[in-house]
Amino acid sequence: MTSAEEEAREKLAQCARALARIDCLGLGGHVSLRIPKSDLILITPGGGLDKTRLRAGDMSVMDATGKHVGGPYPPPLEWPIHTAVHAARPELDSVAHLHPHWSTIFGVLDRPMDAVLLGAARLGDRIPWFEVPKLVTSPALGEELRAALADAPAVLMRWHGSTVVGDTIEEMFERARVIEDNARLLWEASLIGKVVPVPRSIGGPQVRGASRTLGYYANLERPTDDQQWIGTERLEP
Repeated sequence: MTSAEEEAREKLAQCARALARIDCLGLGGHVSLRIPKSDLILITPGGGLDKTRLRAGDMSVMDATGKHVGGPYPPPLEWPIHTAVHAARPELDSVAHLHPHWSTIFGVLDRPMDAVLLGAARLGDRIPWFEVPKLVTSPALGEELRAALADAPAVLMRWHGSTVVGDTIEEMFERARVIEDNARLLWEASLIGKVVPVPRSIGGPQVRGASRTLGYYANLERPTDDQQWIGTERLEP
C-alpha cells in the first residue's frame, strides 16, 4: 500500500465519521475517494457497520467497473453511483450517496430547495432531481443518475436521498453540510411565514477551500489538548 493510499484511507474514514455525526450518512449511505495516481477508488463499505466508528482499514477498494479488488468488506450495493460519476467527471475526487433527513424532504416535494443560506447560494440556481424510483444498483441506472447530476454539485434522489460531489473530499463534505443546513432552515422558515431566498445577484462568499469545515469535525474527535488549527480561509472581495 502506498503512502498516498494510506492518507486517502484515513481522510475517507474521517469524512465518513463526520457525515455520520451530522446525520447525513445513515444506514445505507456511502462515500468514495479516488486513490491518487491510480485508477482505483476507495469506498466506504455497505452493510450495517456503524459509520461513526469506521477506520482506514475498513475501506473497500474497487476498480472503475465496480469490481472489489481490496479491503475486508465488499462495496455497497449502489456502487454504480460512484463508478458512473467518477468516469464522467474525472475532475472530481469524491462522491457521496447520502440519506440526510432534511434535504430528502425536498426529494419528495414539488418545489425547489431555494437557497436561504449564503453558502447554499454558491451551489447554483437549483439542485436537480433524479426521478427514477429505484436503488441505483446497475451501471445503466448509474448512468441515468449521472445524467441527472450533469455538472451540478449535487442531485436530490426522489423518495431516496441525495448524491453530492466535490473536486476534493473537503469540498464534498462542505456541500453536503450546507445543503442539509439549508434544507432544515428553509423548512422551518416556511412554517413561520414567507421565505426570502438569497438573491441570485448576490450569490455566496467565495471561500478558498473547505478544509476548515471538515477539520472542525475532526477536532471534535480529538482530545482537548490535541486540537489542530486549520486556519480561516480568506474570502474573496
